[in-house]
Order: sequence, then C-alpha cells, then structure tokens
Amino acid sequence: MKPILDCLAFSLYRLVLTVKSRAMRCRLSRCPHIHESVRVGPNVQLIGPDDAFIIGEGSYINDAILTASTRAKVTIGAGCTIGYRVSIKAITHDVEHPCAGDNGEIPIVERGITIGNACWIGDNVFIREGVSIGNHVIVGANSVVTKSIPDGVIVAGAPAVAIRGKTAAIEQDGEPNGDRGK
Repeated sequence: MKPILDCLAFSLYRLVLTVKSRAMRCRLSRCPHIHESVRVGPNVQLIGPDDAFIIGEGSYINDAILTASTRAKVTIGAGCTIGYRVSIKAITHDVEHPCAGDNGEIPIVERGITIGNACWIGDNVFIREGVSIGNHVIVGANSVVTKSIPDGVIVAGAPAVAIRGKTAAIEQDGEPNGDRGK
C-alpha cells in the first residue's frame, strides 16, 4: 500500500509543479519586458506590475521573489542565473518608520535594482533596493548585497564584500576593499 501512496503523492506533486509552471509562463507572457527565452522555476514570485520587470534573453530564475513597482523596476540582464530562495526587493519599509503610523499607512522606500549580463546569483541571496550589479558578477550563496558592485567581481558574505576581482570593488564604510581572493 505504501508504494502506491508514494507513487500517488509523487504524481500529485509533479501535477502541482506543472500547474505552477504553466501559471508562471502565463504571467511572464503578460510582462512586456521579459524576453520569451527566460526560464523560471515553479515557485518564482513576481510581486508588482507586469511592466516593472525587465529580464534579458536566456536568463534563468530558479526560485526567487522579485518585488518591484512602477517607480522602482527590477532589471536583470541577459544570460543570468538566479539560484534558490533569492530575494530581490526594490521596495521595502522605511527604516525610520518601519511600522504603520497613526493614519495606518506604512512608509516605503522604492529604488530600482539592476543586475548586469552574465551574472550568477547564488542560493539564499538578498539584494537590497537601489543596488546595481555589474556584468559578469558572481554573488556567493547566503550573501546580503547592500552596495553596488562593478563588473567582473566575485562577492560573498553579509554584507557582501569582494573576494576576487577588481580592487576597490565595493566600498564599505568609505574604504575600498582589496582583492582578497588571489
């Protein structure tokens, strides 16, 4: 009996994934700035208006949450790979007033995010509002990207710092980071 239940459970799981994938493909087809070759995993979430997401040819998003607005777009270049459980948020709470005020409104900060071409964003990465990531950048797993990153740099950590690539890759506290990866 158990093998039959296991087979049924697996079949149901595959059916759910298929339905989710088709629903996401339908959503992507409504987004005017997402190239038709873009592939996404079944758990990808696009939170925001359809025209707030710009994704280039051949990019793949495995399992991520992208949050954007008409004033704060998320742009991902061509040939990028985005890992599991990645959060790319162009909208967030205002740190000065993170909770609802007397009028019930929650102040928010909206600043676009740009990821260049041929970037690899590892699993469990958080990319903060207003960040710009250059071309050919690798962001290591479990990183928190709080500052912009130039082309050709490998970063990792919380907050993300350059571990290989150009010297003065990311400025932390006004001081450039050296090339620690060589």
